[in-house]
Amino acid sequence: MSVRSIALPTLAGLLASVAMPAQATTLQEAIAAAMTHAPEIEAARADADAADARIAEAKGHGLPSAVLSGTIGQGRLDPQGYFGLPAATVTPRAAQLVIEQPLFTGGRVGAGIAQAKAGSEAARAGEAMTRSRIVVDTVRAYGDVLTARHMIALYEQMVGQMEEIQRHARLRFAAGESPNTDVAQAAARLAEAQAALERARGLAVSADARFANLTGLAPQNLRPLPANPAMPASLDETLDSARANNPALIQAEAALEAARAAARGARAERLPTVGAFAEGSTLRDQFFPDYRADGATVGVRARWQLFAGGRVAAKIAESDGAVRAADARVRAARSAVDEQTIGAFQDVRTAELVEAAAARQRLAADQARESVRHEVRVGMKPQLDWLDAEREATAAAVGEAVAQADRIVAAYRLLALIGR
Repeated sequence: MSVRSIALPTLAGLLASVAMPAQATTLQEAIAAAMTHAPEIEAARADADAADARIAEAKGHGLPSAVLSGTIGQGRLDPQGYFGLPAATVTPRAAQLVIEQPLFTGGRVGAGIAQAKAGSEAARAGEAMTRSRIVVDTVRAYGDVLTARHMIALYEQMVGQMEEIQRHARLRFAAGESPNTDVAQAAARLAEAQAALERARGLAVSADARFANLTGLAPQNLRPLPANPAMPASLDETLDSARANNPALIQAEAALEAARAAARGARAERLPTVGAFAEGSTLRDQFFPDYRADGATVGVRARWQLFAGGRVAAKIAESDGAVRAADARVRAARSAVDEQTIGAFQDVRTAELVEAAAARQRLAADQARESVRHEVRVGMKPQLDWLDAEREATAAAVGEAVAQADRIVAAYRLLALIGR
């Protein structure tokens, strides 16, 4: 009884695992897996975190600082009878605590904070851009896997049909009912179908590898491509969204703000700095045995560099050039975003129309193939028409699969451009 009580549940579990198919993977699940798997996203997130830390670092330059320093040693001190002091072994030691609070920095601290904030915004935009790119790449890889699988099935079916046509051609030739040309034509089309099948298998291997690399998932049991996600209703709405949310444009604008902040910081080098300080110190055995000295000071320090050999002027000129370059990049980015958005918006509409036309073509080609097949069998048309009909029907089905993948990729590419 103990053996059966262990074996029966185990057997039931094995049967259940065999009877239930693996969970199908949807496109959204593949995208979610890519978001957690892609190392590029992790690197972009780390860069953004580092940029955020630089904001705190920049703010720290305007806050109080405290520095504690000290020394200790041991040696032999011989005053040579000065003040009647004999030679002795001493342990000189000193300690100092300095607390400083910047009061005026000429705008250096503010410029540094603004520059760090702009860098953080640029890094966050870079992270969003990386995420969008991974999403589009994942959608494309998902569609490529499905397309390659469908192509393999279509070309396998085509090879089977061509083998059947070749067999009939050989029988009819052996019976003297058709010329050897029909046999040669069937053999040529069979070889063409076999070559197409091998190409499809090669594409499937590449598509599987790309999908696995992006998502960390096995490219098996993928659900069919879904309908497009929600799209903007008009081109004007799409352009407005892109101009406000496009990550590349946001990154360029943040780079311009960082350059302007750096220019303000360069000009602040011409101004003085003022800070309050408090110091406390203690000395032991520094000059004579048993020597002691303690001190405390509170005051204000100012520093103004009056001549720097042209360094500050050169730094200002450099920062001004960087501002002009960043401003030009922003203008170029705005133009590029408008152009890409208009093209992507039209690509979505075109892809939808192409998919619909491809579906109609595939249906018509299937109907034509069936009609031609019957007409050839009753002798109303030559065999070559059947071969052409098989090729056209397969090509139409492949075109429909490619159009479906192009349609969903175009939709997600548009979403990436408008920052969704």
